[in-house]
Amino acid sequence: MSLNRRKFLENAALSAVALKTLPRLPAFAEQNSVASATKAYGSGYFGNWIEDEFGLPAFAYSCNQTKDPKAVTQVNPGMLSSTEHIHQVGNNRIVAIASNYGHVRVRQDEGAPKFLNNHAPERGIYAGGFGYLTDGKEVTSTSYSGDSNFERVFGVGYFRKRISSTRYKLDQVIFAPFGDDPVLVSQVKVSNMTSSVADLRWIEYWGCHLYQFSFRSFMESFGGKSMHELRRDFGARFSHRFQQVAGNSGLMEAKDFAGRDPNEERQFQAVLANLEQHPNPFLAPPSKGVPKNAAFDDLQPPPTFLISLDAPADAMSSDAKTFFGSGGMDHPSGLNQPLDGNLEKSGTDSGLLLERKLSLKPGESRTLTFLYGYIPSGFDLDGLITKYRQTAATALRDSSAEWKKHGLHFSTEAEPWVEREVTWNHYYLRSGLTYDDFFHQHIISQASIYQYVMGFQGAARDPLQHVLPFLFSDPDLVKEVLRYTLKEVRGDGSIPYGIVGHGMIMPTVSDNSSDMPLWLIWVVCEYILATRDVRFLDSEVVTVYGSDPNAIRGLGSGRDTVRNLLARSYKHLTQDVKTGEHGLMRMLQEDWNDALVTAWVPQSDVKECIDKGESVVNSAMAAYVFDYYARMLAYNGPGHGSGERGSDRTSDGWARSACG
Repeated sequence: MSLNRRKFLENAALSAVALKTLPRLPAFAEQNSVASATKAYGSGYFGNWIEDEFGLPAFAYSCNQTKDPKAVTQVNPGMLSSTEHIHQVGNNRIVAIASNYGHVRVRQDEGAPKFLNNHAPERGIYAGGFGYLTDGKEVTSTSYSGDSNFERVFGVGYFRKRISSTRYKLDQVIFAPFGDDPVLVSQVKVSNMTSSVADLRWIEYWGCHLYQFSFRSFMESFGGKSMHELRRDFGARFSHRFQQVAGNSGLMEAKDFAGRDPNEERQFQAVLANLEQHPNPFLAPPSKGVPKNAAFDDLQPPPTFLISLDAPADAMSSDAKTFFGSGGMDHPSGLNQPLDGNLEKSGTDSGLLLERKLSLKPGESRTLTFLYGYIPSGFDLDGLITKYRQTAATALRDSSAEWKKHGLHFSTEAEPWVEREVTWNHYYLRSGLTYDDFFHQHIISQASIYQYVMGFQGAARDPLQHVLPFLFSDPDLVKEVLRYTLKEVRGDGSIPYGIVGHGMIMPTVSDNSSDMPLWLIWVVCEYILATRDVRFLDSEVVTVYGSDPNAIRGLGSGRDTVRNLLARSYKHLTQDVKTGEHGLMRMLQEDWNDALVTAWVPQSDVKECIDKGESVVNSAMAAYVFDYYARMLAYNGPGHGSGERGSDRTSDGWARSACG
């Protein structure tokens, strides 16, 4: 099982393939005219920018990806299909990936980053976020299969699907309420367009099969098997227990881990043994200096639930295999009869299914409301149910109002599209927030290939860059990301390149990068000088990577002030990284360019490159950051070793020290 440069590059290459003047959202009856209308600037081939009923930008997606060859794109095999285009629906804790096919996958990070409801139709596993309306003869679904009368809208905080037949109309919107709750709300408006009373059934479906973004599986994939299949096999090691929620309002699901597959465990141990014996251009043996409660994967994932909020469910089941049958998502066999009440199914056979019965008069409409989510530490299901049962009628409007008033706003009369882009970009950045319960902080990961494919939160510089736009709009979010990073500072002042699973230091040679502390010092300075929150410097931080590998996070680890942790990082840069023979800061394994040594330096020259290589990029950044650091300390006032406030002499001295 040789781990070599060629194999790494092959794996890496595979992974890398991866509004005032805008028209209002058209009424449902007008949807067929959208394609022929003049598109707003920047709309593109796949749809049209619009302004929704809340005064926020939205994208009306109009492509039939099942037939249009232009919909085919190169994606990472195993994560998306080649015709799948996605939208992010999130708040401060939960991130949902909404597909143009109508399904929704939900990401949850406590314990380890993962999808709670994987989508693997080839295995008979479907993500969720869609449902079926039937009168016993006709079936209408919010899962997209190419219908011409199916409208999809990607909005700020929501995903909307509208579909009509000659008899009925469905309007389903799935949204993440603004704030920090681990839930999605699914509201389905059903309209009877016939001239007679309609007796109908609606079946709401959400899956419950894990797909962990396991870096361990990524490591094992160097042995030859697809990391995606390894992760799906790992997800199949969990069994499922279902119970009815009081009042017949819904279902709660919990998981039990059956243990690792012995063959998979042997494979992983072989990978580790090989890494100890043979150098690898990218992977390294796992760090010994991590707390006992750190782990590659989450073996105790949180419970999930599906609740009918506006009225009790009329029937329920966990038997997803029987419900979908041979017809799959497009033609479920179980629609021919009511849900059977079976809550005994587990594994790939299981899912969360609720049925609601409704009788509508001619022209009448009714909205059904469901709550889907998970229960992390600090939350209880009864509290979430009560909250959203009381606020369901206005929850989407209220959430949109919060999105509208948050973030930076900028408009220019000459280029009206700029206002839309600023609002949309703010939403996409902030809606990527999740909560890491190892560090007990919110974090904005780089996502993309790093998080979703390879399975790590990194590099440490990236969340620090991402959070800068929030300095003046949401400074508390900046402080959270800073505290997350400060907790990573090691005894020597260095910062891990990345984090995987639950507090594991990413086992990679990139951990020997030279620039990470520069980013931390810079963003702390930006935060303090922007907010004038000088007390932050003397607040205490519990660092998690202490000298005792048997320590539990927070017990036996270090405690220090922000001020001292910055000084520790500064000392690391000036005394450990230091400068090379030309007076420039050394590069070590890498500077900002993660692949500089890994991809371009012959293995025989790596040691010399790491020992002697210097970085122009680091040196330029250090000249700026060290000066800024001195100015921040000077602003903080005398008495802290920083010199007099505003002293140019002090800042010049710090800047000169950057390059020896």
